[in-house]
Amino acid sequence: MAAMASGEHHRSGAARTRARGKLKQEAAVVEAEREQGARVDLGCLPRLLGYNLRRAHQNSWRTYVGMIGESNLRPGLFSLLVLVRSNPGIAQIELGTHLGVDKASIVALLDRLERAVLIERRRSTRDRRRQGIYLTSNGAKQLEDLLVQVRLLEKQMASRYTRAELEQFLSLLQRMYL
Repeated sequence: MAAMASGEHHRSGAARTRARGKLKQEAAVVEAEREQGARVDLGCLPRLLGYNLRRAHQNSWRTYVGMIGESNLRPGLFSLLVLVRSNPGIAQIELGTHLGVDKASIVALLDRLERAVLIERRRSTRDRRRQGIYLTSNGAKQLEDLLVQVRLLEKQMASRYTRAELEQFLSLLQRMYL
């Protein structure tokens, strides 16, 4: 019995020692605050495609908003107008397919552009179920004005690359979704 009590006492003493050691470790971690301006270790993030694409997209978005403004047409709507201008009478399903947007979302985007009098829907004379999408004169004018700004923006962003690098970069990006 005495041996058992002594063994229990020894185990509880060892457990207490381990617990004290763990508390000291935790306290040291809490006390070891990061120095201001210390370099952040990004771990595996710089080697992850998704992380780099998101960061590039964020930078592109900030540059767009900084140059063109957030109240103007956003990049997705700009792309939609370019497709409509280049393909008069295009069907909304085709727009959604080429922009990677589902049916419900493309309808909402077209509704917004129609309310802003930038596009119009016209019923097809050959297939009454189909509506073609066309730019209005106001839409064509606004798109032309925006194209001037977007070309400047693109020139600024592309200036980081040689022509060959830019062509390769665009090709590699397109490989992800084509």
